[in-house]
Amino acid sequence: TKGCICHMRTFVLIFLLAISGKAASAADRACEPISIFAAASTTDVIEEIAEAYERESACSVTTVFAASGTLARQIASGAPADIFLSANANWTEWLQQSGTIRDGNQINLLGNDLVLIVPKSTRLQDQDLSDPQTLVSYLGNNYLAIGDPASVPAGRYAAAALHDMGIADTVKGNIVSASSVRTALAWVARGEASAGIVYRTDAAIESDVIIAATLPQALDAPIVYTLALIGRVPNQAAHDFYNHLQSFEAATRFADHGFRRVSAK
Repeated sequence: TKGCICHMRTFVLIFLLAISGKAASAADRACEPISIFAAASTTDVIEEIAEAYERESACSVTTVFAASGTLARQIASGAPADIFLSANANWTEWLQQSGTIRDGNQINLLGNDLVLIVPKSTRLQDQDLSDPQTLVSYLGNNYLAIGDPASVPAGRYAAAALHDMGIADTVKGNIVSASSVRTALAWVARGEASAGIVYRTDAAIESDVIIAATLPQALDAPIVYTLALIGRVPNQAAHDFYNHLQSFEAATRFADHGFRRVSAK
């Protein structure tokens, strides 16, 4: 009987030590909160990645989404961002020049495509809207929604595409500028604009629009999303999440949402 009691006590002691070890392990995994400011077009995939990372790491990840230019200005004004995912490298370079991003703490991460969308209810009657003159005729006096070129990378890419097509001046009166690419997408989905220029990844999440044409990218200004660590000395938790966003697991999620991996140089 004494032997049984001793064995029972030993078992309980081992069990308690195991529990305390797990508790200590969980405590070891605790980390500083992480804040990522990301382009509006990455909303769905970044939220998905952040939620999965929180479950796996016990780290809290706060996400903030808006036009890249808007976010860059907020960061420059002292907004508490640890990581910046911009849909245009120019905004990352702007922050780097101001000293907000340290040299070597940014990479090219993703690529995307620019598409012309129309409301799903639209009857195109086999019109080829990739033809500039056909697009002009289709628009007539109706609206073409794009992001604001001054702050929204998708809008800047859209303006460049219209210029390359030779119709920038012709459709100038048709253009309505949105505060983000997602707003431009919503205007078309609701029928408030007859067409819009957004990323392919945005068009894919909205069932009330259809892709009418894929627009060519300028060779000197391809669509590239840059990822950067904010601050001269980023905290370790932010650095770990920065690395995670470059992992195979994250790449798979980005691909599932229609993004392409690009050279990390």
